Amino acid sequence: MPMRQLQRNRQLTLILLICSFFFSACSGLSTRVSKREKHLNALETGKLLSSLRNQNLDLKTFKGVGRITHIKDGKKTLSNRIAWIGAAPDKFRTVLSSASGQPFLSFAGDAQWFYFFDHGKIQFYKHRADSSIIKRAFSVSIKLDDIVSILAGRIPIHQYRSAVLIKDRFTRKAPLMLPQGGGNTVRSGPSKGDKGGYILVLKRGWVNIQEKIYFYADKINIRKIEVFNLAGALAYRAEFDKMQNVNGYQVPAVIIFSNDEGSGFRLDVERYWPHVHVSPSMFVLSPPES
Repeated sequence: MPMRQLQRNRQLTLILLICSFFFSACSGLSTRVSKREKHLNALETGKLLSSLRNQNLDLKTFKGVGRITHIKDGKKTLSNRIAWIGAAPDKFRTVLSSASGQPFLSFAGDAQWFYFFDHGKIQFYKHRADSSIIKRAFSVSIKLDDIVSILAGRIPIHQYRSAVLIKDRFTRKAPLMLPQGGGNTVRSGPSKGDKGGYILVLKRGWVNIQEKIYFYADKINIRKIEVFNLAGALAYRAEFDKMQNVNGYQVPAVIIFSNDEGSGFRLDVERYWPHVHVSPSMFVLSPPES
């Protein structure tokens, strides 16, 4: 073999050995970085979940008045006055009124029973508690304990097997915060547009998603949540358009509930009272006397 060819073969062998060592080192480094990133992600995810569970933890009862606007295929339809009262974990009562102030529909319920009373038709209904009944009335499949939690300023955390925090490319200013006692609207976060945000993804297993919680870049304020059913379809979406501070509690001022087709309702909270007195009879409706 010529001397020049032998030198080239030696150089090629040396290059291959160096490359092999380099890529092996990089692979090991990548594995170590990946494990460290997963560990840090798990720590941060745990902190966020702990913070969510402790949000407004002592706010057990509340009532409010405002306006509900029904949405069909992304378009606003009917709008009515509404009043409600709630008690953790799953007791809720609401009354819808016409423009003249006359009640036309009352609803009450808990984890076991739903009660409806149509004031105009003087008809009374009692059903086993089922989120599909709420879906027929308001287009979103949501449970009463989720409604109570959200109106109390808490994010419902559903059963999950694994959790991970991922980046969200969404860019928008932090949510509006209405100061207590009126006044000018202020923002609850930075005044400039957030550069993306984060999504806390809760999974039933390795694939099926149970819930998504969308944070702004500050990882404190939440812009929306999405809850999925066992089949993986969206059960409901809750978007926190405006928040307000009431006696030290951050609770929704404007919230939009919707499904995948863009149907649902918007709730504008005009007055809110925390820590109200309730009794079990408030959440039970009886048929009218004949």
